[in-house]
Amino acid sequence: TLVSANMDPLNPGGRGAFRSLVEKSGVDLLHVPSPWAPTPVPVPLVATIHDVTPLLYPRSVGLLLRMRYKRQLARTLEEASRVITVSRISYSALSAYSGVNPGKVRVIYNGVSEEFQSAGEDALAAVRHRYSLPDRFAFWVGDFRPEKNLHFLIQAWSRLQRRLPEPMPLVLAGAQSGQYKKIRDDVARMGMTENVLFPGFIRADDLPAVYSAAVVFLFPSLYEGFGLPPLEAMACGTPCVVSNSSSLPEVM
Repeated sequence: TLVSANMDPLNPGGRGAFRSLVEKSGVDLLHVPSPWAPTPVPVPLVATIHDVTPLLYPRSVGLLLRMRYKRQLARTLEEASRVITVSRISYSALSAYSGVNPGKVRVIYNGVSEEFQSAGEDALAAVRHRYSLPDRFAFWVGDFRPEKNLHFLIQAWSRLQRRLPEPMPLVLAGAQSGQYKKIRDDVARMGMTENVLFPGFIRADDLPAVYSAAVVFLFPSLYEGFGLPPLEAMACGTPCVVSNSSSLPEVM
């Protein structure tokens, strides 16, 4: 039986409604893929903790949300019968920053959806038109946050452009929030406005075609609990250049 639970887990009222729904639905086990479990819950809890970015990179979220995250993470880890992490490095960070009981933690790697595969010419033409993408481009997608290392990426791309026989633009895609304005200002300051494009948020059903259209996918992140985008890009047949940090060497 499918039970709809369209509730905001970051909202105390939403967690209360979720807890009530769990009680009424008669489930035997609850799996929550985040720290935002509706604790306390009346059934055994399994929680998947993908990363602890707010603890490692405090500037990635606001002070209030960081405090709430830390408090809720502790509650979820205490109540959970089992805790899943998605990489060994994520497990290490979780252990170091939360003091979780290692006996109830299991490492289970993420998988890549079957939707991520090389796209046909019609799909490539459609996304190029929809997002104003050039014929050849390097691609990055994600949230504009400090640990994504985008300032370094822009600097490196600026230097590399001088060595390429055919310079091509860098496309930075994602919701235009967080440090987006700062990154855009960096691009303007370095005189890269014509070489760095910002198409905004890419729809999920368009993402495989955009990966496929790219010449190369770049992912210089300083910290990832898993790092799914490079795997998605490779599944679409696009070569990747990634940083040698956090989970990326383990996952790649």
